[in-house]
Amino acid sequence: MYYFGRGFPEALHRCFKLAPGLFSAKLAVSPVCLSLQPADQRDYQLYRAANGLLCLLIHDPDACAATAVVQVAAGSHAEPDDLPGLAHLLEHMLFMGSRQWPVPGSFPALVAQWGGRFNASTAPDATRFFFSVSPEGLQPCLAQLTDMLAAPLFAPEQVGQERQVIDAEFHTRLADDDIHAQAVLATQIHPEHPLSRFSAGNARSLDGDAEVLAERLTQWHGIHYRAGSMALVLHGPQAPEQLQALAQASAEQLMAGRAPEPFVLPLFASGQLPRLVQWQGPSSQAECLVLYPLSACDVHGAAARWLCDWLNSAAPAGALGYLRDRGLLDELHATLRADAGGQALLRLELRSVDAEPGLLLAELDGWLQAMAIQDPAQWPQDARRTMAQTAFDLGPQGDMLVACRHYAERLLTLPAEQVLDLPGVALDVLTQTQWQQLVGQLTPANRLVLQRLPRLFGAERCAYTDTPWRALALQVAPAAVANLQGRTGPCLGPLPEAAEGLRWSTRLPGLRLTRFAPQAGGLRTRLAWCWPESEASRADRRWLQACWSLRSEALQQWGKQVGIELSWSLAPGQLVLDVMGPPALLPGFVRELLQQLQAPPATAQLPLIERRSWRWMQQEQDALPAWRLLQTLEQERTLSAWRPRDPQLLWQHLCAQAQIVWLKPSRWPEAERSQIAKLLVNLCPALMQPFGWQCPMPPLAPRQLQVSEVSCKHTDRAQLLYLSAADDSLQEAACWRLLHHHLADPFFAELRTRQQLGYWVVARLHRRAGRAGLLLLVQSPDRSHRCIESAVDAFLQTSLQDLGALSAEHLQAQSAHLAQLLEQQRQHPQHRFEGLWEDCVWQRDDQLAAEQQALLQLTAAHWNAFVSRLPQSPCWRLVSATHD
Repeated sequence: MYYFGRGFPEALHRCFKLAPGLFSAKLAVSPVCLSLQPADQRDYQLYRAANGLLCLLIHDPDACAATAVVQVAAGSHAEPDDLPGLAHLLEHMLFMGSRQWPVPGSFPALVAQWGGRFNASTAPDATRFFFSVSPEGLQPCLAQLTDMLAAPLFAPEQVGQERQVIDAEFHTRLADDDIHAQAVLATQIHPEHPLSRFSAGNARSLDGDAEVLAERLTQWHGIHYRAGSMALVLHGPQAPEQLQALAQASAEQLMAGRAPEPFVLPLFASGQLPRLVQWQGPSSQAECLVLYPLSACDVHGAAARWLCDWLNSAAPAGALGYLRDRGLLDELHATLRADAGGQALLRLELRSVDAEPGLLLAELDGWLQAMAIQDPAQWPQDARRTMAQTAFDLGPQGDMLVACRHYAERLLTLPAEQVLDLPGVALDVLTQTQWQQLVGQLTPANRLVLQRLPRLFGAERCAYTDTPWRALALQVAPAAVANLQGRTGPCLGPLPEAAEGLRWSTRLPGLRLTRFAPQAGGLRTRLAWCWPESEASRADRRWLQACWSLRSEALQQWGKQVGIELSWSLAPGQLVLDVMGPPALLPGFVRELLQQLQAPPATAQLPLIERRSWRWMQQEQDALPAWRLLQTLEQERTLSAWRPRDPQLLWQHLCAQAQIVWLKPSRWPEAERSQIAKLLVNLCPALMQPFGWQCPMPPLAPRQLQVSEVSCKHTDRAQLLYLSAADDSLQEAACWRLLHHHLADPFFAELRTRQQLGYWVVARLHRRAGRAGLLLLVQSPDRSHRCIESAVDAFLQTSLQDLGALSAEHLQAQSAHLAQLLEQQRQHPQHRFEGLWEDCVWQRDDQLAAEQQALLQLTAAHWNAFVSRLPQSPCWRLVSATHD
């Protein structure tokens, strides 16, 4: 983080003014040795340009998309004290015009032209920009992004408009507990430390003349957006020399040098801890956050990683498992956040069973004392190193955009030899001295407890967020001595081998199975348990999700160590399981997971399952208005039917009635296939019955507008207008895709950028019950529902006139371009997987390829007939309504 104190010297501003002619025609780049590389068929090369820019280039011959990430080592902590939110405003302003691309908002349109996605974010100590596009779009998109970073315009009129967008985003975020928790924490931090300041930004914190603000943005940009404080990561199928040429061209546009180093300030003032701070947030759920400041802490080191693993472990010896067994805790999530000068902040998010904080903390202290005397030599460190090496050799799994973001962050914080250690498992041997030096800091006298309450009266208020809070003396109860003897540690061993010689050839009519040949890289599979609409309500499926997620918790933690990701989610009429990971490990992991699901929940687990299910329901009800509208768009029919009241009987009923849709990779060992088939039948006997699931979402009536009010807890107004296709024909689907292609960027530009309706403005192609449609979503903190409705309807009316006037040549060119993008989607692993899943659920044959052909065959007559029918399309307007 960068912190320059109050009143940054003007001389230093002058020192970092933009200077022309800093670069030669060709900027030299030097290779940096990477001692180890994953054995994943990708080529990793690290370079440092003469001006200081670090460039990680990943040549991936099997990549179907190209990715660029730029990380700047400056965020909200580097802001001047008199302009909180300046870094966030600058991030927004970089998209509002630059020297070579002066038109505001042109970058999103360019990314969309190449079938891509983009985003940016401002963190306390970094700002990040990234995009992923078709390979042909890497060069033009990177050229514009570099120009945005190097030569933004900061036009005063645009600064004034974007300040209002920042304000709208701030008011939207006030519905999120995180911004309130951060504001409460800021009241307790050392007053000179940047963490004590407001950083989100709003109209009040960024008040003043727009021209003066534009000048301050120019000064701040000149100080911090230096090549030596930046990292660039490029990933794509381009040859290494092509990637190097792109990186060099980007480096040549950036200012040389580094931003000043930060001052190291303590996180808390002397005598500030221990302390208990109670506060009230938007959520109705109680929660406790325990924080420990640490010194001389390497957050990437062996001790820090083992500490987080032990704290998060649901195994009996882990902090989560130990406290859960005592009925004191439902959930625990431990994370370490690095600070300047080797400082760090350990965060323990605790969701307890209405336990007194003193009792919970006493048991936590007992566990910490018992762990402090443990000798790490007795732990399975060799097994952990083996898992780490396996994960490293396999390389990053899944979406490479996520991996590139991690690499960019590590480039600016770690030595080169550690940059590619993406799995985050320390290979170093941990000694008892290192362990005790870290754990010895986790004492009752060295902690801050933030307790969120549903109601709080007679409290102080945080600046800007108006969050109620009050500080109390933290009473330290004697530690409850923990006995960890005989309790097993985290799950670290290998999975058991599949049984040999099993053969299971019985046909399963209740299993809708689609096999696919995965492309290079990790495997992904998805199973959805499906029920007839009268047999499993959403509440029933949420309860089963809570049950099965609890049963799979320890196995999920094991999977993370070797690059396997597991997630449960709900879809209309379904409970969905997604698993992704290395091909050599995934089949055994899925088999072991299904083995875990065979037994009904233990009696001792039932209260935890109920609480987890209730908490998820509350989170849905507490969601932002826009999310509430999206939830309602996917609402199901609600049919009353008899349900077993006893949890054990409910589990049996749900398992007995479920059938399964499974998208399965073809590369699956025979023994594993047989074993998994047997486990599925044992769990769900209805697989022996004909498949009987139908989507429970009611259809929309044609030629009429359906209007629904959706209850929300937050005061922002949100509206969602959904237009649905009249039928399932391929020509209709192609027309809706082309409609979205024409409207998405203009909708954002008109309602968000020009009319300033709010921060959340989205136009999205959306399939409901397998049928194409278009949703137009707006959430605003200060505009009325009538204003939003009028703006959306006026946009549609104007757009329909323009769409009807498209020439045949323009229509043909747009259709051909969109067909090309669809072909690229069919090659991209993520898009291809989702397309195959849609085909599997709705029993279609390569819908993306069929839509591609329909686009190429689309005529002006087809398009004009579609546009003329649009006003009669089934419509559903959902409107948020705040109820006290």
